[in-house]
Amino acid sequence: MYLCKPAREAIENWKGALAEDSSIFLADLKKAIGEIDVASVKELEELLWEYTRLFIGPYKLPCPPWESVYTSSKRLLMQEAVDQVRQIYGETGLTINTADVLPDHIGAELNFLAVLLQRTYSEAEKKDYDVKIIERFFSEHLFKWVPSFTKDMENASETLFYKSLAKATRNIIDFIGRS
Repeated sequence: MYLCKPAREAIENWKGALAEDSSIFLADLKKAIGEIDVASVKELEELLWEYTRLFIGPYKLPCPPWESVYTSSKRLLMQEAVDQVRQIYGETGLTINTADVLPDHIGAELNFLAVLLQRTYSEAEKKDYDVKIIERFFSEHLFKWVPSFTKDMENASETLFYKSLAKATRNIIDFIGRS
């Protein structure tokens, strides 16, 4: 949801993905997505504007979606976090296959986490190693910036969808990371 613009097809896919989910962490997000009228051109344009305003620009971003902005002293993009995250990805044999996404983007980091969590269930021989990487990734990266990012996002958002996405992200990161 952080890497994909909120177009009709994407929203329909999100609705389908959450249809069977009963997690308390996703209840508000599921409700917010369910309330989006994908037949309304105006509503889709408003969501796209919100996505652009929050994560792309051209104006100053209220919640830049990159770890380096939150962890560098001058709030700059492409700082140490990019190289550190890229290194952790490499330690697991994973890479980002697109030049359009920086390694420290919230979407890339959450995707990395999802892949590793899935791998702990599907590849037993790598489970202990992957669990250690996941724990390290939380302590060295996610816990250091996602709470601030999602608070900024929740405060800056003008739509229920992005407010709910911020809250769900923060709560899931907190729950998984502390488990």
